[in-house]
Amino acid sequence: MVHAAIESWDYPAAFDLVVSSLALHYLADIATVFARIFGTLAPGGRFVFSVEHPVITSCDRGWQSGPRQAWLVDDYFAEGPRETAWLGGRVVKYHRTVEAYFAALQRAGFVVDRLREAHPRPERFADEAEFARRKRIPLFLVLAGHKPRSAGPD
Repeated sequence: MVHAAIESWDYPAAFDLVVSSLALHYLADIATVFARIFGTLAPGGRFVFSVEHPVITSCDRGWQSGPRQAWLVDDYFAEGPRETAWLGGRVVKYHRTVEAYFAALQRAGFVVDRLREAHPRPERFADEAEFARRKRIPLFLVLAGHKPRSAGPD
């Protein structure tokens, strides 16, 4: 087992798949991380990641006690650090727009294959009221891309 920071890990070559779940919104510099992941992938290798949806990271004033019924989106296009309360402490998350995540993947050389906003599914909820509440705002953004097999058009 290796314990290392995402930003400073010595990425070995020739992975077929890199997956990141709800971690990249804590990093200030995703451009370098995306470039290093691109470098570690074999041709045709895939990179799949999820982050908190940018409507969540845009504004800390959206948090409230009790079940969320709505969400305040503010300063959406002002990217950068946001300090927020989390599990009894304070954490810094880096807000980026959906467009910024997409463009960062492309700048690193990835061909973007898929963008999902993690729609809730009714079969995963015990009652209709909870499902209806969860449909109001997206919680997660999921992006997937691949490293082209050649330098030519994909």
